[in-house]
Amino acid sequence: MNYEENLLFTKEHVWIKKLHGNFFKLGITNFAQDLLGDIVFVEIHLNREVAGGESLGSIESVKTASEIICPNLCKVQSVNEEILKTPELINDAPYETWICEVEFITEIKSENFLTHKMYQESIK
Repeated sequence: MNYEENLLFTKEHVWIKKLHGNFFKLGITNFAQDLLGDIVFVEIHLNREVAGGESLGSIESVKTASEIICPNLCKVQSVNEEILKTPELINDAPYETWICEVEFITEIKSENFLTHKMYQESIK
């Protein structure tokens, strides 16, 4: 499985990648996309503040729907237009296919996230 060492993970199966300052790309993990199955729809709440632990939006597959849980207080700045048209890209490359870009309102602390190794241990 392809992944980048500079990603941080949450227990809710979300990855984040720092862009600059408090701006990050966010996506779902391979484990999450595998559980969901064939993804057919993604909806993200654009331009609104979302508290940590609350829903950024939803992701739907042929089997089920799931909320995308925000890891920290943030504002969604943009949505990946490609996945709105072709959501199955997430199934093909979950670590390369970002869902949205967020600006965290409060500074994130890497110790509140999991490294790739820690995340892999948590899903065994």
